[in-house]
Amino acid sequence: MTVVTDLQSPATSRVSARMRLPLLVVLLSASSAYAETKPDALVLAQVNAHRKTAGLGEVTLDEALSKGCMEHAEYMRLNKGTDAIAGLNAHKQRADLPGATKAGAECGKAADLFPGVSNLGASVDAWMAGIYHRRPMLDPALTKVGFGYAKNDDGTYMAALVFAKTKTIKTGWPVAYPAKAQTDVPLEYGAEVPNPIPNNGKGGYAVTLQFPPFDKVTNVSAKLTAGKKAVAFHLSDPEHPATSFGQYGVVSVIPKQMLDPSTTYTVKIDATWEGKEQSWSWSFTTLGLKKVDASDEAAIEASVGAPSTVHGVVKHGGMMDTSTVFLTIADGDKRKMVSVLIPLDVWKQLVKPGTKPVSLKGKALDVQATPQVVQNKYINLPISSARQLTFAKK
Repeated sequence: MTVVTDLQSPATSRVSARMRLPLLVVLLSASSAYAETKPDALVLAQVNAHRKTAGLGEVTLDEALSKGCMEHAEYMRLNKGTDAIAGLNAHKQRADLPGATKAGAECGKAADLFPGVSNLGASVDAWMAGIYHRRPMLDPALTKVGFGYAKNDDGTYMAALVFAKTKTIKTGWPVAYPAKAQTDVPLEYGAEVPNPIPNNGKGGYAVTLQFPPFDKVTNVSAKLTAGKKAVAFHLSDPEHPATSFGQYGVVSVIPKQMLDPSTTYTVKIDATWEGKEQSWSWSFTTLGLKKVDASDEAAIEASVGAPSTVHGVVKHGGMMDTSTVFLTIADGDKRKMVSVLIPLDVWKQLVKPGTKPVSLKGKALDVQATPQVVQNKYINLPISSARQLTFAKK
């Protein structure tokens, strides 16, 4: 017999207080819309905002944990650009390197890390855009976090967010995110390490249903629809994790393409939880896109980190590397250029065979993308599907 469960209702289960947290790194451009005053309070407010949306209680900032995270962020700053900070290496301090401390190492091994975020307030949204980093923030038993940061020479920050050990709690499970009836849901998956999307690909904002990390969750199936239209997705669950990294009770529905703006989606997840067949279903609505002209430098700067429809005229184009085409659509004073980045396979869908990027000079286009600051010099508009770019009138 299948039991249909209201997502707002408490469920009984268990959680281990000794569970090890993921050793992960997020690399994602973030919005400059957040004011960078009182970073600790700003980040704490962002964490609690997401928890409130998910129907969870607030957490507080722990000074001792934050001290360790400040030390680990400084360690990352001092060793920036070395192998010690590459990928998952950033989670393990090397005692012989500058800035290494005992408290910093404790933070680093179990924290969400962000090496090079453009704005500290946006780091939390970036972590929430990946299934592995999202999980500890939405633990119903979480009560305290620690946060630390260090400013790099280029104006970006090293950031670390760590989570206090949780105690046993029997209520508040499972946790759905995006939550029931949530609006302004982002469109894209974060650039997470490890990447659960096959072939290190890109996708839409993940839908997760989070159970206690060591409960038995089996026989998972899911459906994702936009109206009557089925949406293709990757499913990663405790029985069938997408990577060698454990799911820790999280069922993840990752759309294969970026979600459409201003669209209501419905998800249905069936699973056997601790021997009991159950079903959960809810809907959420994505955010609308800002309209921006690439030639308006102030407007494009303000849109960094915000999904937008950017209009521009191609100034020049070429190959960024063997698998990526670029089309530059604006030059500026603060940023050297604004460019659309197009995977080669997508490029072949957009143009006739043999078309050279440089031949599109003077062509107007509209691109749906999230502007990202790179090296504090450039703004990139990365796309992952042909439907994100259309050629338009000037």
